Amino acid sequence: MKDFKPRDHGRSDGADADLSALLRATYAAPRDDGYWAGLEQRVMSRLNDLPITAWWSVMSEWRTAGAVAAVVALLLAGGTVVRELSIEQSAREIAARAAIESGMPSDDATLSFRGGKRLPADAPERYLDPFDY
Repeated sequence: MKDFKPRDHGRSDGADADLSALLRATYAAPRDDGYWAGLEQRVMSRLNDLPITAWWSVMSEWRTAGAVAAVVALLLAGGTVVRELSIEQSAREIAARAAIESGMPSDDATLSFRGGKRLPADAPERYLDPFDY
């Protein structure tokens, strides 16, 4: 196997040296500074000739697609949050049932559910689970 230089990334120059030289000459960057100055002037003149509304017309074409993508992303995020909350709630209920069925004395454990009950403001259980309200 041929040894390659580290900077050529395992590629050879090719079998045809004439073709390689022709391609290098064809695709080489121009050496004349006037080319780059002229290119800059052409680009800037095209940008200056565009009306301001041209940019907004491009944005209006993508407005609907962007809004749809944002709504889909919000729905997916909301669905994920709802699913995670329901999984967490069912895990809490299973753990509470297991604790009750194991015969654990009720003095040793405080069980809290995220149910619809409201705890009084001075109830100490309120501070055990920040999501109870």
